[in-house]
Amino acid sequence: MEDRPSLTNPRFILELEFVSSLANPYYLSHLAVTYPNLLGISRGDDDDDSSSPDAQAFAAYLAYLYSYWKTPEYSQFLTHPGPTLRALRLLQEETFRRDIILPQVIEGLAGVSVPDLTQTETDTADEKQEAGQNGRI
Repeated sequence: MEDRPSLTNPRFILELEFVSSLANPYYLSHLAVTYPNLLGISRGDDDDDSSSPDAQAFAAYLAYLYSYWKTPEYSQFLTHPGPTLRALRLLQEETFRRDIILPQVIEGLAGVSVPDLTQTETDTADEKQEAGQNGRI
């Protein structure tokens, strides 16, 4: 890579597009589901995929990307620097790379609140009881 970022450098553009896509939690989910071997996600057998050559190489690539995209010289080109850099930082953690396949992790990143079904059922029962006491049923 050249010393200075340039929008005319094909590698710079490719890496910019890739790191920018990491700001989207649903893209992270797509990576986890489609390429679990890159993130060190086990397919359910007893093998530890985090030590596979693919997972090690991808982790090193993510570390390489994070090392310079977090600098102002490069981050100025990011459309959504906060979420992009947060994703790159989180992807430095092996546990996050493994857990990214879990829907609740993606929903947490996306800011989606998932209702607690047990609480919803309790609330509904309480509302019915309260309505019955007030003569509304």
